[in-house]
Amino acid sequence: MAIDIKQVSSGKISSHSTQSQKVKGRKVSSDSATEDTDSSADSVELTGKASLIGSMIQQMMAQPVVDHSRVDPVKEKIADGRYEIENERVAKKMIDFEVGYSRAR
Repeated sequence: MAIDIKQVSSGKISSHSTQSQKVKGRKVSSDSATEDTDSSADSVELTGKASLIGSMIQQMMAQPVVDHSRVDPVKEKIADGRYEIENERVAKKMIDFEVGYSRAR
């Protein structure tokens, strides 16, 4: 059985069963596997979590890529020559990131 997960964000998921034949009460799939069932198609039922994830993906995609309320003041400071890099703060953030990353692995 193949499950198409490309359409998860739209809430549509389709499943396709491989071709099968019944042989003496057993189902024989085209991939040479046998099953003791008489059903000719598989089905997939999604929980509420899948639809929640789909709606969250849609909400994220609706958000703008750039937050201009944060970017514009920095651009202005750079243009005016007033932007200063806080070396110690940047270094601390980098170390914190690396420590957190190594713990996550």
